[in-house]
Amino acid sequence: MSIGLMLLMFVILTLVGLPVGFTIGFSSLLFIVAGDFPVTLMAQRLFVSMDSFALLSLPMFIFAGNLMNISGITDRLWTFSRVLFGRVRGAAGFVSVFTSMIFAAMSGSALATAGGLGPIQFKGMIEDGYNGDDAAAIIASGSTMGPIIPPSIVFVLYGVAAGVSVGRLFLAGVIPGIVMGIAVGSYVFYLIYKNKEQYKIHEKPKGKDYINGLIAGIGPLFAPLIILGGIFSGIFTPTEAATIAALYALVLGIIYKEITFKNFIKCIKDTAKTSAGIMIIIGFAGSFSWVLTSMGASKLFLDFVTGITDSKILILILLNIGLLIVGLFIETNSAVILLTPLMAPAIEALGVDLVHFGMILCVNLLIGILTPPMGMALYVTSNVTKVPFGDIVKKVIPFILVLLIVQLAVTFIPSLSLTLPNLVMGK
Repeated sequence: MSIGLMLLMFVILTLVGLPVGFTIGFSSLLFIVAGDFPVTLMAQRLFVSMDSFALLSLPMFIFAGNLMNISGITDRLWTFSRVLFGRVRGAAGFVSVFTSMIFAAMSGSALATAGGLGPIQFKGMIEDGYNGDDAAAIIASGSTMGPIIPPSIVFVLYGVAAGVSVGRLFLAGVIPGIVMGIAVGSYVFYLIYKNKEQYKIHEKPKGKDYINGLIAGIGPLFAPLIILGGIFSGIFTPTEAATIAALYALVLGIIYKEITFKNFIKCIKDTAKTSAGIMIIIGFAGSFSWVLTSMGASKLFLDFVTGITDSKILILILLNIGLLIVGLFIETNSAVILLTPLMAPAIEALGVDLVHFGMILCVNLLIGILTPPMGMALYVTSNVTKVPFGDIVKKVIPFILVLLIVQLAVTFIPSLSLTLPNLVMGK
């Protein structure tokens, strides 16, 4: 069976609405059967793909994110950030971006960031004079930092698929994540500058407000310090850090008296569902990757790209365009698992560092969570804010353009991604 026929099967199954994990699995099974390989090979590849110590972190990071959403951390982060920005016109927009950055350093998930922080962010921005659709667009755009600022679920998936150190990827995401936050915040500043009188100015916080804000924020703010500090100092691995993050969120929830038996059990169920869905995709993607490797797909991809042009700059531009198109239709985690085994060897052969490529791939695909028809961040934000999906799409377009500028910077300035990992862990 040819690669073209198998990919055609993948496209057809995707178009008829079959979940992406099963689409990948059926396409792989078709090749194995047609190639007269033993069907047991499918089971072997499934097991091998999921047999990774690093993947143990996935359910724990998901669990940590869910716990943070029920433990009162989001409310306290908002209170702290509100005081921090003080008497700034339309402060809630900046507070929203800042809290998204902090929450990203704890949860590692874009959808957890949008779903957990979204309601309180939306309420605060409406009170400050923001239109509902603008507020929703800010929430959705801010959520894209969730998987880039470490820790990150998507970096774990890429690291396992590409055979790259997850710790290096976590370090590589720090500067691009901060740059994304600055970029989104800059457009918020433009919105406020354009219609100054629309946005409210709060009274200057008093001494007591600063104390209350610090008390509210000190617990949540220690979370990223413990998680990232432990990883980068070598005290524990990224996998162990996921367990520490979940335990810390649980302790905070108990201290704040926000966690009940009922919402704790729901948290466990939600974690199990999400983790199982991701692991199914990982397992089937492992068999799909084996199929592509056995067909020499990575070499074919490299030959195809270099056949178009031998300019590294033009190749990277075409790669970005292709990834943006993929992000329109395929969910980020699925796309990373699917594309990495195909692209990573070819991109490395072109002389691109695989840690740098990980940033290019992940930032690009995460822009896809803001673009219909997939646009998962838009759906989540619409659900928690009750702003119509179409209204958010219109307002999020300028944020997408801003993030595309960041993507170009990440692509063509490798030092944004490589300086920290090389500094901390060596070249």
